[in-house]
Amino acid sequence: MTRGRHPVRALEKADKIAKERGLVQYYERGPKMLADFTITGPMIHAPVKIKRMPYIRCTLRWLEREAAAGIAGLKMYPSSKEISRELWIYSPDYFWRFFRVCDTGLVELGRDGVPLPLKSPASQPLTAAAATRPDAVTPPEPGDCQPEDGTSS
Repeated sequence: MTRGRHPVRALEKADKIAKERGLVQYYERGPKMLADFTITGPMIHAPVKIKRMPYIRCTLRWLEREAAAGIAGLKMYPSSKEISRELWIYSPDYFWRFFRVCDTGLVELGRDGVPLPLKSPASQPLTAAAATRPDAVTPPEPGDCQPEDGTSS
């Protein structure tokens, strides 16, 4: 059962982001809707659910609790390297965060759908030793689903 009015303005703003990634197909709104739209491109098929949050600065564990129903719906879709089940959250001021829903948790994505690095290179000074380590600044592969603790699915 859906609560509240249809998020017209949020869908308009999400449409601009989604069209940068591929062809966008919207679903007819109704009860028990699993996703709001799907992004289809040459290498990816991404069902996307958008959710308004009072604030988007949160931990993955908190988000998993608050968006449990949306995440459960997205898990109805199969998961593979070519299928990216995504949850997009936004604040009342339309600031966005993007997440891939994996079988074992959530992985944060950039606007382009590429997983963000597990440890931000900006938080650590770049030394000669760190520059030679590919895992220090390289994000995971686009199909990888790795939850916050670094374990693989």
